[in-house]
Amino acid sequence: MINKILVPLDGSGHTARTIEFASNIARQEDAAIHLLHVVEDTSIPEGVMDYIHAEKIKESPDSVYLELLAQKILDKAEDEVTQKGIKHIIKTIATGDPAQKIIDYASYNDVDMIVIGSRGLGNDKTRLGSVAMKVVNSADATCVIIRKKLLDDKRILIVDDEPDVLETLEELLSMCQIAKASSFDKAKTLLKTQDFDMAILDIMGVDGYKLLEIANQKKVIPVMLTGHALSPEDIVTSYRKGAASYVPKDKMTEIPTYLNDVLEAKEKEMHFWWRWLDRFGSFFEKRFGTDWRKSEEDFLKIG
Repeated sequence: MINKILVPLDGSGHTARTIEFASNIARQEDAAIHLLHVVEDTSIPEGVMDYIHAEKIKESPDSVYLELLAQKILDKAEDEVTQKGIKHIIKTIATGDPAQKIIDYASYNDVDMIVIGSRGLGNDKTRLGSVAMKVVNSADATCVIIRKKLLDDKRILIVDDEPDVLETLEELLSMCQIAKASSFDKAKTLLKTQDFDMAILDIMGVDGYKLLEIANQKKVIPVMLTGHALSPEDIVTSYRKGAASYVPKDKMTEIPTYLNDVLEAKEKEMHFWWRWLDRFGSFFEKRFGTDWRKSEEDFLKIG
């Protein structure tokens, strides 16, 4: 019998998968879900200290800062859990060593199961992975580690001059960290001043090919997404200029699958376009006819 399930939160896209798994178990067992957010660094920014003093808040600065820092993460998670039909939800903020706080919380509250992501936010994969491993090795509760998928928490720039497209892509890629731009100038600035893993670039309206060049210079994996520039010629141009894929907007709802193909190719040191014809060959055959790729030598390389 499972009565209490603990879900440690870090605000990453990976968290959504731990919440989904925990919620499924909680529904079956009529269990309560405990949402725990642990903050290691409580150094308080100057602006927050000014706010605390100006408002004459009597609580300790650490507690105020923790509240400001963690509340959005907990509230968002609570909304997601509630939407999945879970009625018993407990939210807690703690500070200190994440692994030890998770272990202590589980012990003190007689938690039956801990559902934790294999990694959280950040680039230090070894350290973040060790949190899960320490919890598994030391906690008395049953532990379930939710493996991180290739797309989880990837930093992705989306560039398109259509607001609806930007919003749709952001929803489809909720597991990622998203930045959006609706113009060439803004996209150029973001590419040059921030770090991204991938960029999804419209061709028309935002000078996508020029952004493709900048992305390649910055070692950001570029994927072309287009509706108006849908032609065999633009496919070949995108391929020759170094795009990792070329996706029709008609197939936009499957963008996580196509981006995962690209990341899998990178991980396995294969050509980015390794699955491209399998994904889109029949689509373009219907659009342009059965001979649409016979005249282009580049398509032999893609295949």
